[in-house]
This record gives sequence, C-alpha cells and structure tokens, in this order.
Amino acid sequence: MDTLFLKRGIMVLVLLGAAVSLQAQTASVLLKQAKQTTDPAQKVRLLTKAVKKSPKFAAAWHHRADAYRAQGKTKQALADYTQAIRLTPKDPFRYYARALTYIDQQKYSPAVTDLTKAISLKKNYPDFYLHRAQAYMSLQKYTAAIRDYKKYLSRRKKTPEMALSLVQAYFHTYKYAEAEKELDTLISADAQQHEPYFWYGRMRYNQGRMDEAVSFYSKAINRRADYAPAYRYRASAFKDMGELEAAAQDYTRLIELTPEDIFYNRRGLVYEEMNEWDKALADYSQTIALSPKWPIAYNNRGYVYLKQKKYHLAKADFEKAIELDDSLPTPYINLAGTYWLHKKDRRNVYRQLDKALKRGFKDFDALYDEDKKGWMFENINRTAEFRAVMYK
Repeated sequence: MDTLFLKRGIMVLVLLGAAVSLQAQTASVLLKQAKQTTDPAQKVRLLTKAVKKSPKFAAAWHHRADAYRAQGKTKQALADYTQAIRLTPKDPFRYYARALTYIDQQKYSPAVTDLTKAISLKKNYPDFYLHRAQAYMSLQKYTAAIRDYKKYLSRRKKTPEMALSLVQAYFHTYKYAEAEKELDTLISADAQQHEPYFWYGRMRYNQGRMDEAVSFYSKAINRRADYAPAYRYRASAFKDMGELEAAAQDYTRLIELTPEDIFYNRRGLVYEEMNEWDKALADYSQTIALSPKWPIAYNNRGYVYLKQKKYHLAKADFEKAIELDDSLPTPYINLAGTYWLHKKDRRNVYRQLDKALKRGFKDFDALYDEDKKGWMFENINRTAEFRAVMYK
C-alpha cells in the first residue's frame, strides 16, 4: 500500500512539473527569457516560439526584430517590425525602430516616412528629430535637416559631431555666417581638430577666395596628414589657381591614400594642362583599368593619343566611349577631329559633328580656339561649309 501511495505521489509531482513547464513556456515568459540573454541567436529562437504561441503579441515581434537587426539580418528585422506596426499602429517606437533599420540599409526616404509618423504620434521625443535630420542630410535635404536639428537641440545638448553636421547643412544652403559661428566655437574648444579648418576651406573656395581656401586646407592637413578630403579640395583649388605642379602633388598624395579611378582621371587632366602627355596617358589607362566601363576615361585617353598623333588608338578609344554611352557629345567632336587630322576626311568630319550637335553640343567657339578644340580642325573650320554645319 505504501509503495502504491508513493508511486501515485510521484505521478502527481510529475504532472505538476509538466504543468509548471507548460506555464513557463507562455509567450510572456519566453519574452522575459529572451530579454535576459545577450545572445541574439538565442533571442530569435525564444521569440520565434513566443510568436508561434501568440501571433498577436506585438512586443515579441518587435524584440525578435531587434535580435535580427543585431545579427545584421535587416530583411528579417524589417518584416518583424512591420508586423509589430500592424498589431500596434499607434506605438511611435515601432516606426522609430523600423526607421533605424532602413537607415542601416541606407534607405533614407522610407526612414524619413517612418520617423515622420513617429513624430506625429509623439511630438516631444527628441531622438525622432535627430535621426530624421540625419536621414535628411543623406538625402541632401539640408533645410529640412537644419529644422530638425534645431528641434532636437531645443531639448538636448549639442555635441561636436552635431555641430559639424550643422556646418555641412549650413554650407550646402549657403548660410556661411551660421556655419562660421559653429566653426569658431569648435576651434575655440579644440584648435587641433582638422575638420573645422577643412569646412572653412570649402566656404572660402565657394566664395572665390582661393588663397584663403588653400590656407585652411593646409591647416587641416597639418593637423591630420592622412585626411584625404583636404588633399582633394586643395588640389582643385591649386588647379583653378594655375598651380598645376602643386595640384599634381596633392592628387598624387590623394591617390596614395585612396587610389580611386576619379583621382587618377583628375590628375590626368592636370598633366594634360602641363603637356605631360605620357603621364596623362598612364593615369587615364589606370582609370580604365579600375573602371573599364567609364566612357569619360576612354574619351580622355583618346584625346592624349590624338595629341601624340596615334590616330588608330585615338579612334578606337573615342569609339569605345561612344559604345559605352552614345549620349555624350564630346567623343563625337574628338572623333571628327581624328578624321580630319588623320585623313582629311570631310564626310566623316561633318557626320560626327552632326551627331555631336544632335546630342546637345553648343560650345561652338571652342572649335575655332586653338587652345581648345580648334587645333583639331585647322583650315576646315575657316570654310563656309564648316560654319554652315555648326550654325544650321
């Protein structure tokens, strides 16, 4: 009898344990367990069980989205945030979380839409404005960004990073006085920062004050010798000032820091102005090696070949540029020049010029200027026939 009673007691305990175990696996408890673990994969496993048990449990969907986002699985995160929004459409933080995920994906327009919705539901939460301002900056909507930054700063303290963002927004909206106030404050706080001097250089360049622009870029470089943007814009300033050797040196340093196609191409343009044709040719060839489908690079290399009287190579490059993008007028102009210089082929000269005109070429004076395109059309550009083609 005692043995039977003992067995029954054990059975009762087992059944009670099973009941407790089932209770422990409710969606709310699973969510609590998920919050207690730091492992995103484990969070996903627990919350997957939770949403299966309770498909309308919005918090479980939201937290699983957070876990997916922590794993870098933004597609799954977006799907879960969207489901949480469907279940609780009046919760602003659902939209906020999805907006941050869109920002992770560099999808700034839907991020702005979600943040705008979040703001409509909770107008006084500063971080909504901060992240919308950042999204607006990425969309180059600088006036809207400034407005949101100011709303954020009405409740939060300005950081140096935010001050620099405001500088960029003011710069792009030509509010230079406001930008200078921010920059002066940043420099007063820490004169060894490089970025304030860089943005001062950008403003002075836009104002046509090239010497000052170069000076500010140099100050940025003196504070951070590997700051590529300062070399890039100082090179442009030097080129505009006619300081071609200095421009070439800055592009060389820039290429050491960031060996991109655009910078080889720009250095090639500087070498062209210096009549350093072999160096220009090498840079354009490197540009093509990095970007074999960039038509401008073929056009530029073809122009160097034309200067070197390598007509077959020039013609091949101009034709390649046209093959890659037949909407550009300049390769047709250069191809017309090749036909004239190489074979005095009037028919093809006018044929290519006509194609250039149909694609919007309007710089007629360049075809008569020896320092521009006129050297390619010597003698023929003095004829009435040539003028008739140009001005028809």
